[in-house]
Amino acid sequence: MNVKLKETIPKTEIKYMKKQTRAQKCSDYADAFKCIKEGKPVKRLHSKDRSIPTHPIVEVRHPYPEKDVLHDCLVWLRREGILCDRNNVGAGQIGESGYYSYGIKDAGDIIGLLQNGQHFEIECKRSGGGRLSYGQQKRMKKIRENNGLYFVIHGIAELEYYFKDIVQ
Repeated sequence: MNVKLKETIPKTEIKYMKKQTRAQKCSDYADAFKCIKEGKPVKRLHSKDRSIPTHPIVEVRHPYPEKDVLHDCLVWLRREGILCDRNNVGAGQIGESGYYSYGIKDAGDIIGLLQNGQHFEIECKRSGGGRLSYGQQKRMKKIRENNGLYFVIHGIAELEYYFKDIVQ
């Protein structure tokens, strides 16, 4: 007799989603009711992890993966003489007991300083749009409250659009 055992997923691979707040649930239900009433397909506006969708505001080439957007943005900024660096974030293990982490969590992919001393961060997303995590949203709000610039870029055309008045 052959018995198939269910594969078990190690706890380290299970990702738990954050619960929605009551206000988010009510908003989702209201939007769903409105869509049903109007005969439109129901779309979930709020995700459980509180991320929001992003879309380019100017026409950018398709397909344009995030790694290419990031590379092209760094090249363009350096060509214009703007001080900027790539922000890598991650963690790892050294030997048996050592653990390290690097980078600024939820910060943009590119961190820089304009010639007038103003701080800026750029979060790169693929050309078709991506999702801005809740932590990235909080970071964007903090940067903008402190007179910094925070951009979500989907291609070079969008970067040029945002920096047209900054770079002369």
